[in-house]
Amino acid sequence: MKDSPGIQVWHARSSSSEPGTLEQSCENWLSPDERVRADQFRIATSRNQHVVGRGMARRLLGREQIDPCRITFAIEKNGKPYVSQPAEARRPFNIAHTDGLVICGIDSQTDDLLGVDVEKLDRRTDPALAKRYFSQPEIDHLENCVSETEQRNTFLKIWTLKEAFIKAIGTGLQTPLADFAFEKIESAEPEIQFLNPKLASKTRWSFLSIEPRPGYVGAVALGANSARTSTRVTLRRFEELL
Repeated sequence: MKDSPGIQVWHARSSSSEPGTLEQSCENWLSPDERVRADQFRIATSRNQHVVGRGMARRLLGREQIDPCRITFAIEKNGKPYVSQPAEARRPFNIAHTDGLVICGIDSQTDDLLGVDVEKLDRRTDPALAKRYFSQPEIDHLENCVSETEQRNTFLKIWTLKEAFIKAIGTGLQTPLADFAFEKIESAEPEIQFLNPKLASKTRWSFLSIEPRPGYVGAVALGANSARTSTRVTLRRFEELL
C-alpha cells in the first residue's frame, strides 16, 4: 500500500450478522481494550462496525511499515481520538459508519483537520429535523426540491457535510449545526459559510461529497493549516488489502 499524497477514503462492507473474514482480520489488529469494548455491543451490526472501523484505522495508519497492533490511541480534550505512538503513524484520520458500510479517511499531511461521514440513501429522513438543526439557507434549499427523493438525498448530503465538519474540528454537536451553512450543495465540492463568526479561522476548508458505494452518500471535510501540494481525494476498497 503506497502512501499517496492527499486524502484516501477507504470503505468496506461490514456484516450484519456473524463476523466474516473482514471482521476477523480487523479484530486481530485490535488492542485488548478495543476488544473489550467490542464485546460490550449487544447488536452484531454495531459490534462489527466498531471492529472494522478500528481495525481499518490501525491497518491504514501503520501502512506496511508498522505492525497495526503497535499503534496506541489517545483522546483529545474534545473527545477526538489521535495516534499517540509510534510517531511515524501520526496522521489525521477519521472513521464513520452506517448500516452495512464503514469508511476511514487518512490524510498524508500531519497538521490538517479531517472529518468524514457516511449515510445510506434509503435512510428515512424527517423534514422536521432540518427545521430544527439546519440553517435557514439550507432549509430553503430543501424546500425547493421538486420530489421527495431529491429532498431526501439533499438532506443526507447536507447532513453528512455537517457531520464531517464538526468531526473535523472535534466539537461534535457542541457546535450547533445552524451556526454554519453549505452553499453550492448540488455540486461535488460544496462551500461552507460561517454564520457564527466564532467559527471563522485561518484554516482553509474544502469539502467533497462522495459516493463510496452504490446506495450510499458521504462527505469529506478538510481543514488545511499549511500549504498543500494536493487536495486530491481517492476512494479505495479496503478489501483490496486483505
